[in-house]
Order: sequence, then C-alpha cells, then structure tokens
Amino acid sequence: MFTPAQYQILAAISRAGTMSRTGLAGVTGLSKASISILTKELIGRGILGERELVFGQGRPSVLLGLEADAACFVGISLQADPTILLLTDLHGATLARMELPRRRDHEHCLAELVEALPGLVSRAGRPVGPISGIGVALPGFVSRDRTTCLYSTALGWSNVDIVGHLATLCDIPAYIENDANALILGEHLFGIMRDCPDFSMVAVGDGIGCAHIVDGRLHRGHNGGAGEISHAPVVLDGGAIGAMPCRCGKRGCLETVATLQAIRAAARQAGLPCDIAELAQMAQTGRPEALAILHRAASALGIAIAQLIQMFDPSHVVIMLDTALKGEVFGAMVQQTVEAHVMRRPDGQATLYLRDAQKDGFASGAASLAAQKFLFGLDR
Repeated sequence: MFTPAQYQILAAISRAGTMSRTGLAGVTGLSKASISILTKELIGRGILGERELVFGQGRPSVLLGLEADAACFVGISLQADPTILLLTDLHGATLARMELPRRRDHEHCLAELVEALPGLVSRAGRPVGPISGIGVALPGFVSRDRTTCLYSTALGWSNVDIVGHLATLCDIPAYIENDANALILGEHLFGIMRDCPDFSMVAVGDGIGCAHIVDGRLHRGHNGGAGEISHAPVVLDGGAIGAMPCRCGKRGCLETVATLQAIRAAARQAGLPCDIAELAQMAQTGRPEALAILHRAASALGIAIAQLIQMFDPSHVVIMLDTALKGEVFGAMVQQTVEAHVMRRPDGQATLYLRDAQKDGFASGAASLAAQKFLFGLDR
C-alpha cells in the first residue's frame, strides 16, 4: 500500500503524534527534498494532514499528523462469549461497538462476523474511512505466520485457517493474534506505554495472559508461547494441600490459584461470597478467610511476575486487574511480593502499573493489530 520510505514516515509520526518535515528528515535519514515529495503524496491521499505552526529559530515549521478518518479497522475479540467487535479509527479511538454470540463452529462463527460488518459501520453514525484491516484476538496458540489457530481449548478449534476463511468471505486484509499479544500491541501502539521499547503486560481474568515487548517488538518465542505464565508452577510440591490440578494436566499452576475463577472457587469452598468486589470488601475489613484467599492468590501472582522481571528485565510491568482487586489487599500484596523476590539492581527496578481491566481491551488490541500493519507494513 505504501513504499518503504512512506512507511518510515508513517511510523515516525505514529510514534511522535505530530512531526515537522525537518524532524522527519532527522529521524528517517531521508533528504528534505524526499520528505517534501513523500509527505505531499501522503497528504494528497488523505493519510496525513497539516497541523499547527511551530515557531523556533529560522522559518516556522508545519507539524504533520495522521488523519483519523483516513482508514478504520475492525477488532474482534473471541476471548469470551459474547464476541466483541469494535470499529476504530487511525488514532485508535472507538467509532462503534457490537456484541455477537460466540459460535462453536468456526465456519458459522466467521461467516456471522463478516455479515455483521455493515451493521458495525452503520453504528458509527457518520461517514468513516474504508475498512483497511481486520484483527482477531483469540485465546490459544497461533501459527508463526499468524494465519491459523493451532489450538484453542476455549473455542474448541484446532488447525483452523482463520485468515484463509476470512479471505473467502471478504476482500479485507485480516490478521490474527493470541489475545494477550493483541492486548500488549494495542498498549504499545495507542496506550500509555506507547512505543516503550521494553515492557511486559499481565492480564488477570478467568485466565492469566502475559506478553512482552522486547527492543520495540513483540516477543513471541520460538513457537509463539512466550508469556505463558498461566501454566507456570507456583506450588511446587505436587502432593501439598492446595496444589490443585490444572486443565493443562499439571498441578499447582498459577492459573489454579490466581485467576478470578480460582479466587471464586476458593471463596465458594470457604463459604464466602463469590463476587470479587464483595470478597475484596470483606478482606478490606479484616475478614480472615477473605484475606487468606486474596493473599494466597496475590502472592502467587507476585512470584510469577518477579520471575518474569528477573528473566526479561522490563522497564515496566503493566498488570490489568479487576477494579476491586487493585485495592489495598490484593494489589498491595502483589507489589510487596514482587519487591521481596526481585534482585535489587543499582540502576533501578521495573515499575509496576496496576490498571483496570477493560471489557473491550482485547478487541481494541485486535484493531490495533490491523492498524499496525497499515502503518508499519511489517511486524514491530
């Protein structure tokens, strides 16, 4: 869609927000004459627009920025039922939203999603740019070329060529990614960690997702399994009380202790409310049983995060949590456990950010996957 030099310009402006032609020449290494020609073409195509004047030494400079309505993207999250569809613009802002039942049969599921696209666009309530990409976030393992769902327990899918199926249904480029990877890509492109070169993200829900940005790129690992801390053992004595069996076949995995599902199960067994907010409130007021459940879950999560900090040395770790768990009991215990188990470094420690998990986070990340392909051409 764009030349390599134009991708350089789009990438630089996406990172900076706005940039002058002189600034682009400095960042890209292209001549000012080349920058002038290339930006003129991008302005003519409606991708870039001129912003305000910046005054400094010499002649004032005109800042250039991405035109939000130049293109739009569809983000689809298959992470939970119902499926969430978002329509976003070139700045990552949501234009429209839709929910659909998540179908078990992959052909039926994908066909319904494509059939829903005109209705999704109409919900924007105003003219939008052309749909320039579809991103799909799913729970499970994805092939190296990000076209095929190799295996997903939640979906019941195995070796499903999602991109191939979508190509037969519509003429829009499509991309798939593991849900945690999609989430961190969205944070890297449009979130508070925008273009931070080294950070990790942990998302705590009914499962635990984890992903890493290393040297400015998503780190997938050899088989795409980097970040699978959900099945890292945190209770090492398989015969110990509390070393619960995991759906992966092992015992004592982080998923059996620190997920919302595990916390609810522990609360139910203790005769306490299964609602996370109620349980957190009881812990806050000093109820011993509630405190024990949240301390155990938070300690396990903190140990796992401490290990990933030791291995990857990220500058930041973003932890996405249920709002109720960010409070003084669970959130504080996670931070205390991390601090207790990470080796002190003379040049500083990783910064932990505890943030509210967003219902649309995975769908937004999926849309960011498509936007990234549009803006950068290649994987970051």
